[in-house]
Amino acid sequence: MDNKRNPNFDWNQNLENSNLYLIRYSEIGLKGKKTRNQMELRLINNISKSLKNKKEKTSFVRERGRIFAISSENVSVEISRVMGVKSFSSVKVIKFKEKQELLEKVVSEFTGKVEGKKFAVHTRRTGNHDFTSIEFDKLVGDKLFAFSNGVDLKNPDVKVAIEIRNNLAYLIMQTFEGPGGLPLGTEGKMISLISGGIDSPVSTWLMMKRGSPVDMIFISLANPIDTKNFLKKALILYSNWYSGYNPHIYIVDASRLITDYLFKGKMKYANVSYKRKMYEIADKISQDIGAFGIITGESSGQVSSQTPENLYELSKGLKTVIHRPLIGMDKDWIIDLARRTGTFHNDSTEEFCALFGEKPITKIKHEELEQDVERISEYFPSDSEIVKIRGSEIEEYLKKIGDPEYEIKSADKIPENSLIIDVRDPLSYKGWHPEGAINLNPGSISRIEEINKENRSIVFYCKQGLQSAYMAGRLRKKGYDAYFASEKIFMNQI
Repeated sequence: MDNKRNPNFDWNQNLENSNLYLIRYSEIGLKGKKTRNQMELRLINNISKSLKNKKEKTSFVRERGRIFAISSENVSVEISRVMGVKSFSSVKVIKFKEKQELLEKVVSEFTGKVEGKKFAVHTRRTGNHDFTSIEFDKLVGDKLFAFSNGVDLKNPDVKVAIEIRNNLAYLIMQTFEGPGGLPLGTEGKMISLISGGIDSPVSTWLMMKRGSPVDMIFISLANPIDTKNFLKKALILYSNWYSGYNPHIYIVDASRLITDYLFKGKMKYANVSYKRKMYEIADKISQDIGAFGIITGESSGQVSSQTPENLYELSKGLKTVIHRPLIGMDKDWIIDLARRTGTFHNDSTEEFCALFGEKPITKIKHEELEQDVERISEYFPSDSEIVKIRGSEIEEYLKKIGDPEYEIKSADKIPENSLIIDVRDPLSYKGWHPEGAINLNPGSISRIEEINKENRSIVFYCKQGLQSAYMAGRLRKKGYDAYFASEKIFMNQI
């Protein structure tokens, strides 16, 4: 990072073919001198890392509360995704000796831009000059007025923004917004219980915006299908927002929790006790890696397990603090932020919630949760059931997972004379189903032998393919010729 400590950058060099950016921050400016210096350097470091795919190096200059980036390439997209950047502008630098020289250069630069448009002039000035900021506003305004459609100080079509520092003037050509907040890595590390859904990536993003590097935990119930869906969302977060930190990602295969505990009736209040088990897994990993908090995507009252009463009981006894950035946010607000951060998607990866919430409890009592947790206390994922990768390895790991050979993606791939089993809820089955399909609760997988006496190939389907993937995977381990699909494969046939 050239010149990151050198305030005496030579602005006289030829910068005609360079892209210059003036980078602004907000909260960093409120810190003490030492902390501010450290945060500025961290911000520069993170911006530099965001440009790792660029061929040319970018130079950085710090000048009294301002950071400048000088690059031969357009790097505006990369800078706009770095935590701690409140806003930034592409600028043109003008060196001048006297007021008239500066005035002529500014007018020359903006004459074409204000033609036929309403404009406003705003000058900020630091140093000793023979004019004030307001005086220079008037001088520029008078010169440009003849070319324009008039002045509009409140809602101009063109804003002529000038920042003057001693004998240098920076003309603001275009301004971009950044995420704001604090530079990633300036606050304590946290770990996020993150799914392939909408909420948890947003909550993760919000805590990263507060400067915390965030590792991720994913609880897989239908590996590799739900793992693939999660990793695709995690890749968006990592590629766009993790400049300055390469997160650890823990993928936990918790399918035994369904087979050995849920389907065997050991979870009476499954919507709450399953979440408690997720907390315990995250708590253990958090303690092992020294994280200062667990992040979740919970919003008060959004689903049965997220009532204030349930969240109160769920949080008891953990060693690590639970952080819920979305606790007071409604779904529309969350979706809007997900769209803006690029993590929104229309597909649902939360089908198993229907299983855990079949008989939901909204106000669990302490003794009820304790009894339920005790019944599943023996379960905890083994080391072999936890895969650990880094953010930089997501793409390679996705290639390694590949597509399961027993996933059916088109109707013409359905084996002839197959037994079609619908594992959706009875109401969805009653609404529509392919001719001859049998409705079977995933918990009744033991009935397959009596249902499939002819030993036919079996095709499971559900809404998105998660529960059906789990069912097919379990049966294939027992030697069955089993496949899975999403409901859309069969909807196209009706």
